[in-house]
Amino acid sequence: MLPVILACLILVAVIVVALLVRRTIGAPPRREGTAHSTPRLRSGPEGGPRPRERWWADFPHQDDPSSSKTRPCLVLGHSGRGYWVLKCTTQQPKQPEWRVRVTAARWSPPSDKDGYVDLIPYHLPRARLERRLGVLGSAKTYAAVRQRVRWDRAFDFIG
Repeated sequence: MLPVILACLILVAVIVVALLVRRTIGAPPRREGTAHSTPRLRSGPEGGPRPRERWWADFPHQDDPSSSKTRPCLVLGHSGRGYWVLKCTTQQPKQPEWRVRVTAARWSPPSDKDGYVDLIPYHLPRARLERRLGVLGSAKTYAAVRQRVRWDRAFDFIG
C-alpha cells in the first residue's frame, strides 16, 4: 500500500512542477486583472508619455513575444514599472464592442484617417514607446474609452 501512495505523491509533484515551469518558461504573457480590478495609474515620470497621449509603440505579439509590430497607441497611465496603453488601428472591428471609434479630428494634431482604439490594455516598458504622435483632444472621448477598458483581458509584458 505504501508504494502506491508514494507513487501517487510523486505523480502529483511532477504535475505541479510541470505546470509551474510552463507558467514561467515559454508561457505567453501574463494576463493581469479581473473584470473588477483596475491597476492604479499615475501620470508617469517627467518627460515621458502622459495619459491621453498617442505614441508609436513596439507591441510584442501575444503568441510570440520575440516578434513585434510598431503601431500607434493611446496611453492610459504609468504603473510605476511601465505604461498601460491601448492599440490604435484603422481596421474596422469584427466585434464593435471591443473598440471605440475615434475620428481623425479628435486627435491633436489631426490624424490622417478615422480609426478605433482597442479596449484590451497592454503593459509595456518605457523603451517600447518610441515617439509621441499627439494627444486625444477630446476629454469626453478619453473618458468613454477609460470606462470601457477590458482589464479582464489585459496583457502584461513587464510581469
